[in-house]
Amino acid sequence: MSRFGQYCPVAAALDVLGERWTLLIVRDLLDGPLHFNEMARGLPRMSRTLLAKRLQYLEGLGLIERCTLAHGNKTEYALTEAGASVRPVVESLLVWGATWAFDQPDPDDLDPLLLMWWMRRRVRAERLPALRTVVQFGFNGIKESYWLVLKRSDVSVCLTRPPFDVDLWVTADLAAFFKVWLGRTEFGDAVQDGSIELLGDPNLERAFPTWFAWSPAASVVRAVA
Repeated sequence: MSRFGQYCPVAAALDVLGERWTLLIVRDLLDGPLHFNEMARGLPRMSRTLLAKRLQYLEGLGLIERCTLAHGNKTEYALTEAGASVRPVVESLLVWGATWAFDQPDPDDLDPLLLMWWMRRRVRAERLPALRTVVQFGFNGIKESYWLVLKRSDVSVCLTRPPFDVDLWVTADLAAFFKVWLGRTEFGDAVQDGSIELLGDPNLERAFPTWFAWSPAASVVRAVA
């Protein structure tokens, strides 16, 4: 890793955290431990080779640790005390970014699969229906569809139609859904103006927005809007 070569606490911190992707790895781990494949899905434009190198680097610095799960040979990555203490830095960057750098979305920044992954991680399991619920997502101008299979015990993202009946269809403008997810637009307003449409059991339509905690950034984005 490159260094700034200055005897200064700010430079020392940037020597550790200033490389591209490093803070986003920490950001994702602040929500809890992740497997390697889960991290790769949350950082789709980062090569798996580079991700492995960054994780090894952060582990060597004592910011993250690997834990082998008791029920098998899978490995999770988690923040150590030193890594978790970066939270105020990430939160400060969130506030600054929402205030000074967060504008209308660029189409190149809108990845529907990443949105599905974010939604999977932010499901409020206790608010889901008692029975398995399948939601199909279609985004205007994108030929692929995506599915969330929602159970209180587990949530899956599917890229091919799962072998279950679809309970709720969501059709949306991708930029509009991202703006709802990040707190720039209220869900009800997007439904009212037609940029998000729901089709299914009316009870599921009404409950759908309560199933998600939405982005951790949403409350900050709303506050500075």
